[in-house]
Amino acid sequence: MDLPFGTQTPELDVLIVGGGLSGLSSALKILALESTLKVRMIEASDGLGGLMGQNSTRLVDAAQQDMLALLTLIHLSPRRRRSISGRLRRCWDLDRGLTALPAKFELGRYIEMLDLRMPKFRSKRFNLRERVSNMEQHICHHLFFSKSRNFMLNLVQLVCGVPANEVDYDVFMSVCSSCGGLKMLIDFYFTYPTSFDEISTQMLIENILEQLQFIKIILNCRAVRLEHFKNYVQVTDDQGNKHTAQAAILAIPWNKVQKLQFEPRIPKVFLPRTTSRSGQKRRQVISQFQLRYGKSVWTDLGYSGNFLSSQPLVSGHECRMSSFCGYVLHSPEDQDEVLQDVVDLLAEHFGEEMRQPLECQCFTDELNVAQHKPQTKPWHRVIWSSSSAVGTSYRSLMGGAVQSGFRAAVNAVFVVRPQVVSWKDMLVDRPKNGQDVVSAGRIRGLLSRLNLYNVTFYSFFVIGLIWLLNLGYARSI
Repeated sequence: MDLPFGTQTPELDVLIVGGGLSGLSSALKILALESTLKVRMIEASDGLGGLMGQNSTRLVDAAQQDMLALLTLIHLSPRRRRSISGRLRRCWDLDRGLTALPAKFELGRYIEMLDLRMPKFRSKRFNLRERVSNMEQHICHHLFFSKSRNFMLNLVQLVCGVPANEVDYDVFMSVCSSCGGLKMLIDFYFTYPTSFDEISTQMLIENILEQLQFIKIILNCRAVRLEHFKNYVQVTDDQGNKHTAQAAILAIPWNKVQKLQFEPRIPKVFLPRTTSRSGQKRRQVISQFQLRYGKSVWTDLGYSGNFLSSQPLVSGHECRMSSFCGYVLHSPEDQDEVLQDVVDLLAEHFGEEMRQPLECQCFTDELNVAQHKPQTKPWHRVIWSSSSAVGTSYRSLMGGAVQSGFRAAVNAVFVVRPQVVSWKDMLVDRPKNGQDVVSAGRIRGLLSRLNLYNVTFYSFFVIGLIWLLNLGYARSI
């Protein structure tokens, strides 16, 4: 695309749109590469952190090297989780009822089948197919019990940000392949293993801001228009102010990128494939909560604090001693009652003491949409970031946010000051340990396709065939 030549002189070197972990990581990396650059960050909300939250707890595993490198850079050490939680039982609705065992069995086989097929979708040569079933159809075809179906339907909505009937099978597998695999996502969203470390988001943001004292950060400033010229980028906010920079980093998820007015329009190569099913259901939002009590009520009852309810989706865990944190998916109309509904649900399982927290916090945001193949190349002076929009080793996770932020920073500095970027800086993509999974054998792949539906069908088929053969043999005699 031939961009027009602008007549203004840019006031900034780099403009960062979005104050989440990806945008903050970009700012840190830019200063590490060239501290003399003039950088500005604008954030639409009244606080930094994005979906990470300002006063919550997040988990990180040892394989997310970029996240650990960021913690080392800002002198913050993650905290080990309580090991006692691993010896107590969890409180999942999937574990209750007569159908719990067969539902967990078929769910485990379904997850294993998807993970065995995952390596094909990691290949760069893989292209999304035009005619393919959506994930709701795929789940209902392979899973029989409602418990296992609800588990997978909720997981698809968490990963892709939209209901399962709006997500094609190829798109979901492509997204999961760039998130570290399906089992990795289940660990971060539902199971919360004790091998993970905890990070206080408040301390994380405070330590990052100590390193960004010379960067101007403007809150409550939402970008509405982006004009892309050959020699600079101009972003207009909702108050009519114009920010001109030599390069712009869009550290926001793709669903928020699409709300911007671009001039000229984004080339088709960067646009996700649209689907006719999009928009049939009202989008749900995610509310993240944290409750603090005088003691660990759940531990006294023999529970680890790992909680999961499928309808509505409520997932939580013990984040600190006597503190319970998690998230809930709900419609925007239920935002005012969501915290009370969560407390009532927890009291139903853990006792009436859960109704009286000493301190409670809750904030709501949109789900990040990730139903497209990730972006890998910048659009001239416009550079994509955000863990849900950019291809990383841990897409939609904190490690992915940091990795995408570091990559965007290198690309931005390469546009502004190419002489300070070395070839080592360009090699920001490091595959995580064990990501290059060896493809499974044919026999194991065929066995993974077995589920309650086809096993029942083939069993009746074989029994019927044997009965017909016996009947024919008896008549011949």
